[in-house]
Amino acid sequence: MQVLLLILVAVVLLPSGLQTGGESVAVPFTIAGTLALIVAAAMLSMALRRGLHGPDPRSTLQRAARIQRVFLWMAVLLVVIAVLGFGWHDVIRGAIGDPPLLDEMLAIAPALMVIVATWWVFHPFERHARESMILRQLDEGIAVQAPPGRVAWLSMQIRTQMLVLLVPLALLALVGEIVRGLLEGRGGDPVWLPAAVSGLAIVPVLILAPWLVVRIVGARPLPAGEVRSTLQGMCREAGVRVRDLLLWPTGGAVINAGVTGVLAPLRWVMLTDGLLETLRREQVMAVMAHELAHARRHHMPWMVVSVIALACGLAFLVDPLVMEIRHWRIELGGASEAVRRDLGVMDLAATVLVLGGTLVGFGWVSRRFERQADAFAACTLSTDSGERPLPVVTAEGVEAMGSALMEVSASNGVPAGRFSWRHGSIESRVRHLRSLIDIGVGEIPIDRTVRRINLASILSVVLVGGWWVFQLMGEAGP
Repeated sequence: MQVLLLILVAVVLLPSGLQTGGESVAVPFTIAGTLALIVAAAMLSMALRRGLHGPDPRSTLQRAARIQRVFLWMAVLLVVIAVLGFGWHDVIRGAIGDPPLLDEMLAIAPALMVIVATWWVFHPFERHARESMILRQLDEGIAVQAPPGRVAWLSMQIRTQMLVLLVPLALLALVGEIVRGLLEGRGGDPVWLPAAVSGLAIVPVLILAPWLVVRIVGARPLPAGEVRSTLQGMCREAGVRVRDLLLWPTGGAVINAGVTGVLAPLRWVMLTDGLLETLRREQVMAVMAHELAHARRHHMPWMVVSVIALACGLAFLVDPLVMEIRHWRIELGGASEAVRRDLGVMDLAATVLVLGGTLVGFGWVSRRFERQADAFAACTLSTDSGERPLPVVTAEGVEAMGSALMEVSASNGVPAGRFSWRHGSIESRVRHLRSLIDIGVGEIPIDRTVRRINLASILSVVLVGGWWVFQLMGEAGP
C-alpha cells in the first residue's frame, strides 16, 4: 500500500503545465473510470462470495486477495493516466486555482475513493479469514476478541494504511508550497535559497510526524505487567531510549508492530493487540528486538539519506542525456507549439525515470535494513540457559525470529512466498536467518552490506551535491 500512495503523491507533485491535448476528456475519463472500477469490484466480490461456502474456501480467499490487489493498482493507474495522459491535475487547477494542497487532494481523490470502496466490498473475505483464525486460537486456548464490524474495520484501514503516510506527506507538501509562495517574486535571492529554506522548514514536520502517527492510530500506553517489564528491559539492554511502549488497538485484526521517531523524546514502540494475543513470549520478544534494531541501527535517518542519494545520483546520470536530447529536438525545429510540447514530454519522462528508479532503489535498501533488523533480533535472543548473550548466533535465536515471522504471515493471511516491496518475502527472510546460525555476532554479513550502503549513500550525496554547488557558484560568478 505504501508504494501505491507514494506513486500517487509523486504523480500529483510533478511539475504541471504539460499540454497533452486530452484536457477536454480528462473529467469524463476520470469519473467514468472511477465508477467503472467501483462497480466492477463490487460485482466480482459478490461473485466470489459464494466460494466461501464451497469445498475450498481457502483458495477463494487467496483469489479474492489477488483481485483486491489488482483493483488497488488499477485505482492508482487510473490517476496516473488521467494526470499524465489527459492533464487531470491541470484541469483541476484551471477550475479552482492553486490553493495549498486542495488541488493535489482532488487529483488523487478518485484513486482513494476506489481503494476505500474496494476495501468495503471485500470486507466479507477479511471477516471470514479473521473468523477462521479465531477458531484456531480458541482451539489453542488463546484469548480472542470479536472481529471488528465493517465500519470499524474500514476506519482502521483508512487510518493505518492511508493517513499514517498521507498526513505527514501532506504537511511536508504544505510547508513546501508555503515557502515557495513566500519566496516567489523576490529578486536578488541566490538560487539555492528556496531549497535551503524548504529543507529547514520541513525539519519540525519530520520531528513531529511520529507523534501524528501515534495519534492517528489511537495507540495508548501498554498496561503495566510482565509483558511491559520484559519489553522495557529489552529497551535498556539494547541501549534504545523510547518515550513509551504503546498498545495499538485493532480489535485483534492486525498482527504487527512498529517503531516511530528518531529522537528519544518522540520515539514510541507500538505493538498491536493481535500480536500480543497471538504470538508466544519468545516470538513477541523477537518482534520487539526487530523493532529496536531499527532505532539502534538508525535505519530511519539512513533511509532518508539513501533516498536523497538515489534521487541525486539518478538525476546526475540522467541530466546530461536529457540535455543532449533537448538540444537535438530544438535543432530539429518545427512549430514552436510542437517543440514546447516535446520538450515538456522529455522533462516529464526524465522525472518519471528518476522517481521510478528512486522507488526501486529505496525498496532494495529497505529490504536490506529489514534483514539487518532480523539478524539483530536473532543475535539478541541467542542466549545461554542463564539468559546471557552468546558470541554466536544460535539456532534458538534464529528459530524465535523465524517462527515469529511465519506466525505473523499466517495470522495476517499473507502467503510466506509473497514478495513485499519494502520487506521482501517471509520465506526469503527466514532463509537468510537460517544462514546465520553459528556465525559470530560481530561478523554478520548483512551488517557489512548495510555499512557499504550507508557509505555509498554519503559519498553520492557529497559528490553530487558538491558538483551542483560548484556549478551554481560558477553561474553566479562574474
